[in-house]
Amino acid sequence: MKVWDIFYKNIFQNDFIRPGDKIILAVSGGIDSMCMLHLFWRLAKKINTDLLVVNFNHNLRKDSVKEAKAVKNLAVRLGIDYILEEIDVKEYSQKNLVSIETAGRILRYSILEKTAKQNKCNKIATAHNANDNAETVLMWLLRGSGNFNGIPMIRRLNKNLVIMRPLLPIKRSLIEEYVKNQQIPFCVDKSNFKNIYTRNKIRLSLIPVCENINPMAVEHIFNLSRIQTREDAYLETIAYKYLKQCVKIVKNKILLELPMFLRYNETIKFRILKRILPEKKNNSYIDLIMYKILSADKSIYRLSADWIFKIKSDKAFFIKNKI
Repeated sequence: MKVWDIFYKNIFQNDFIRPGDKIILAVSGGIDSMCMLHLFWRLAKKINTDLLVVNFNHNLRKDSVKEAKAVKNLAVRLGIDYILEEIDVKEYSQKNLVSIETAGRILRYSILEKTAKQNKCNKIATAHNANDNAETVLMWLLRGSGNFNGIPMIRRLNKNLVIMRPLLPIKRSLIEEYVKNQQIPFCVDKSNFKNIYTRNKIRLSLIPVCENINPMAVEHIFNLSRIQTREDAYLETIAYKYLKQCVKIVKNKILLELPMFLRYNETIKFRILKRILPEKKNNSYIDLIMYKILSADKSIYRLSADWIFKIKSDKAFFIKNKI
């Protein structure tokens, strides 16, 4: 299938767009987001929707000015309103002790939410694609998260606003083909080719190896993440039902009733622990807590600088240190 066909099918299968929607398009100037901008322009001819392009200058690279100009030029050419937002990612990163990537993501979503409210938009579209999803799944796998859900197709920010990712089923190679055929201008972020970030290492080194083994690797990872998402939704409903029977949360303390907890299926026990664990929720820490419970290890375990775990009688406790 071609990009337009996959995009159009995905829009309606997931009920992404309805007549009268006001949609923010988060457009960076890269090939994926410029493709998305063009696709929504085509879609707006078929469905009555209002579009607003939002572009960010992260103040990290000189090329940002050129990228902003490219986005504005395409938006104007297609008759779509355009907003440029200036954000100081480096300052936020240093002030809040987070990575540049994390700082950028936090600031972008915060501004997108504020802009949506100001302009009475009910949806935000980002241009994440199947390759982005595969990179995320592999990154989480290598970090031991045990989560193969990947990037969610849709996420609700509040009761009036959702984020959707209509390009998620589409491989980057198909996007490149579409942009070339439609003669859509785009910019190349040179930092994407620096082998210093985890995601870049996966994109530049690991994904090509996977596709060499199986050319359908990216599609298979996407299908895996969708299966996991469906099963997770079902299992989370069950786990939450049982969690309410064995967990009590009071100020600075999470109490786990062990006799009830230990009756449950192993998968449910794991999910309950992942839900209530106050910090360090990857598999290794959950396995360690589970081992302590099963072995009735009464020693105090320091989960972090703020939290300890201990077992007393037939109860387990996560206790926050008093300041």
